[in-house]
Parts: sequence; structure tokens; C-alpha cells
Amino acid sequence: MKVITKKQMELAIEHLAGLLKRDGASQTLTVQEWLDATQFHPAQFSSSLPALEILGLLGFGGEMVQPETSG
Repeated sequence: MKVITKKQMELAIEHLAGLLKRDGASQTLTVQEWLDATQFHPAQFSSSLPALEILGLLGFGGEMVQPETSG
């Protein structure tokens, strides 16, 4: 079993935030809520969907993700 450190988790969430921003997302939602949204419009989340699925499988569905703001 591999242990994921807090820093690795923070980096993963930051990376996901960047991918969501690339996909045009702007809301702050949990990983699970983002996954639920992708069910209706998967093509809209072409950059972030794989990362969302991985974080969901790892059990991080409750983590809040805010797409990166420019600047």
C-alpha cells in the first residue's frame, strides 16, 4: 500500500484545479460533485475528467476543488 502525503494531495488538488480551469469551470465543488457534473457533459471536461476519476477512486471525493483563478 502506498501512502499519499498531505503535500502530494495538495499538489494533486492544485493540478486538478488547473485542469478544471482549462475546461472552463468556475465553481467550487467537491471531487465527487465534479464527477457527478461530468456524467451529463463528459466532453466539456476532457482535460480534468481523468484526474477527477483517479482522485475519486483514491477516496478523495470529499475534497473541495476551486478552479484556479487567473493572475
